[in-house]
Amino acid sequence: MPFVRIEYMKEAHHNKNLNKISKTIQQTLINEFDVPIKDYFQVFQSHEAHEFFYDESYFLNSKRSNKLLYIYVTLAPGRSKAKKLRFYKELSTSLSTHCGIQTEDIFILLVETERENWSFGNGLAQALEGGIPIEK
Repeated sequence: MPFVRIEYMKEAHHNKNLNKISKTIQQTLINEFDVPIKDYFQVFQSHEAHEFFYDESYFLNSKRSNKLLYIYVTLAPGRSKAKKLRFYKELSTSLSTHCGIQTEDIFILLVETERENWSFGNGLAQALEGGIPIEK
């Protein structure tokens, strides 16, 4: 049940490529985190250059470009460190291969929150009300 937010610099990615980026992220979530196919909730937000800041080389031996993507994945806890490491690697490789984005431009942040903190609509907390099993 991840929710994905992707932020990028306006004009750095074309609409056609945003669709490919979205599909690539979703497929990686399915492959690496066993996310159900219909569990597909993403939003893209573009920013003007004067609103988008980053260091070109922090933690890298090379440089980021203006095609930098900030990818926030909010999801329930429970994945092992090994699964997370595979996810980071697979997503970076897939976005590079399928979308032409250099791996230095893929900044991923996993944000874990308990299932009880989610409402999927209708004013219900489905995990608290028996609609979604809460993992222990």
